[in-house]
Amino acid sequence: MSQLRTCACLLGALLLTGCTAAGAAEHATGHPAAWSSRAPGHVTGRLLIDGGPVSPYGPQPGERPIPGTVTFTTPGHRPVSVGVGASGRFSGWLPPGRYQVAGRSPDIVTVTDSGRDLEQTCSQSVSVTVSARHTATIAVVCIVP
Repeated sequence: MSQLRTCACLLGALLLTGCTAAGAAEHATGHPAAWSSRAPGHVTGRLLIDGGPVSPYGPQPGERPIPGTVTFTTPGHRPVSVGVGASGRFSGWLPPGRYQVAGRSPDIVTVTDSGRDLEQTCSQSVSVTVSARHTATIAVVCIVP
């Protein structure tokens, strides 16, 4: 009986403060309420640059981390962008599904004819399948000649 009373009191308090059950679920899980019926999956990875100018004393540089943004897109949903620090590592929670992933970095720009720097997507398109309650690991590589 006391559990039922506690639940009723909690529900009453939520209603009095203007919270909804969906908002309470989002607050409790840290994920948007729309995900409450479908558990999210976790995506981790690295944003890397490969190539670049050749030094006079050695070969072209290999893969190394860069800061920037990784964007996940899937039909019928808004894109989700995740910031990437200097370590190149990123992590995010997404609803299950198949996503196209693209990277961009302020370290890689195209200079237009007018002399303006233009930050563009620098990686080849990568796809990732996100499964509920699982972690997928990917590498997003920006290839620079």
